[in-house]
Amino acid sequence: MLYFDQYGNIENPTILLLHGAGALDTFSNQYYLSEKYHLVIPHLHGAGKSVSVAYDPNAIKHELFELIKYLNKDKIGVIGHSLGAQIAIGLVCEHQELFNFAIFLSAWVNPKPSTVKSYCRFSTITANIIHWKWLIRLQGKYWNFTKQQADYMAEYSKQIIPNVYKSFFTNTLELSKLPAYKSVAIPMYAICGSKEVKDMKTSLDILAENPYCETLILNGANHYFPMRNAKELNQILEKIICKYV
Repeated sequence: MLYFDQYGNIENPTILLLHGAGALDTFSNQYYLSEKYHLVIPHLHGAGKSVSVAYDPNAIKHELFELIKYLNKDKIGVIGHSLGAQIAIGLVCEHQELFNFAIFLSAWVNPKPSTVKSYCRFSTITANIIHWKWLIRLQGKYWNFTKQQADYMAEYSKQIIPNVYKSFFTNTLELSKLPAYKSVAIPMYAICGSKEVKDMKTSLDILAENPYCETLILNGANHYFPMRNAKELNQILEKIICKYV
């Protein structure tokens, strides 16, 4: 079964936190929610103990449904960032009955072939760069990770090969090819930062086409707002979570 970390009392309502590409502790500034909730953080493909596995959306969804079954809860909440948000969308589209709410942070769902091609073109160079431990530790510091979290990211990042890094982009979710999204009828929220790229804001508009999905743009925030704008985001998350669990 997919390896996972957990925080808080398992008897409390469970929230599945799906991290961004290659960043296991994306939600480190939200772990304090474990005071009231049971938090589960799977090691998604390309990060942590799954670092050597190329990202496969169908395979990871299967593994996550197995994990949810293992948790043996009636319903859970799910929050995902970036790649994790794409996965969260896929999960609720297949089995919405398992979730009491879903929050998508910076979900890119309208990939342009030219943009994907550009990311893939530089995948080998980028994969080599993220092997530099000093750089990843600096990144962790910028993201407000603890020293232990930054050191761990530096350790597993050096194992990311170009094929794994490239898989983050070649398997980007295209919502237009997921018609089931239109019939999802659970409370959903899509959030992105005001300083993010145009495609991310367009993705927000696309997600809002489902009347059950509310959208919000976080002022002054870039793509890394779960780490960099935690105070503002956490106020929003707390209101949403207590409303539905």
